[in-house]
Amino acid sequence: QDQRRHLVLVTATPHSGKEGAFRSLLGLLNDEFLTLPDELTGDANRHHRERLAQHLVQRRRPDIRSYLEADTAFPERMDAETTYELSARYHSVFADVLSYARETVRDASSGAHRQRVRWWSALGLLRALASSPAAAAATMRTRAATADTASVEEADEIGRQSVLDMDEADEGVDVVPGSETDADSAAGRRLRALALDVDKLCGDDDAKLIQAVGLVAGLVKDGFHPIVFCRFIDTAEYLAAELRQRLPKKLGVEVEAITGRLPGAERVQRIAELSKAERRVLVATDCL
Repeated sequence: QDQRRHLVLVTATPHSGKEGAFRSLLGLLNDEFLTLPDELTGDANRHHRERLAQHLVQRRRPDIRSYLEADTAFPERMDAETTYELSARYHSVFADVLSYARETVRDASSGAHRQRVRWWSALGLLRALASSPAAAAATMRTRAATADTASVEEADEIGRQSVLDMDEADEGVDVVPGSETDADSAAGRRLRALALDVDKLCGDDDAKLIQAVGLVAGLVKDGFHPIVFCRFIDTAEYLAAELRQRLPKKLGVEVEAITGRLPGAERVQRIAELSKAERRVLVATDCL
């Protein structure tokens, strides 16, 4: 409101996908930006885009790699992908779970809403199984986040937040989505039986785990302090426990897991303690 004052807003991610939140930021620069059209493409909206461009500056890492003829301090980024093959037992259980998921989402006998709940439950279950056996088993034994909704629309809203990582809350971002909707039903009993099969996949039958242990051990030997991010609490705790057992004793590695189960102050304290170890591995979820 006072044009003599100046305001600089700096952020790494100005647009989180929520248009309303982004427009509110623009409104801090000029309240007329709050009433911009929802659609800004096309020649008819060119003048709106030109006005916005006067207020927005984007600088990417390549843009300032060499800035003012000085070499900036950005390290070289090295990325790679490592693949693994499911063990025979894991493959068999995965096929059973996939078959269960297909059957439940095709069942329309209890109406569109319950079918939609089962749809989101199936997606959450398959995602958890891809994360780890521990996360899958926890999902199978947890009531689905969508189970208590009253409509298809509400189920979709809750499902997107819990399964598709659209929940921006600081807490609960690493909790399994759940898949059980009715423990006393035939589907619920079958799910509990599958959970027992999934429990048996932990350890040597988990090829993803074995591959991860080898990668982490190699990084530690090379003098690095790896941080391993996991989507779910149960995966992080499972991986940390396995790393403690499987990393060579001669390396003397300290392993700590930080998840949403810990209060914020305790997370900070545990990381501070871990940083004192000469060789260390941090396993964490997005709570950090």
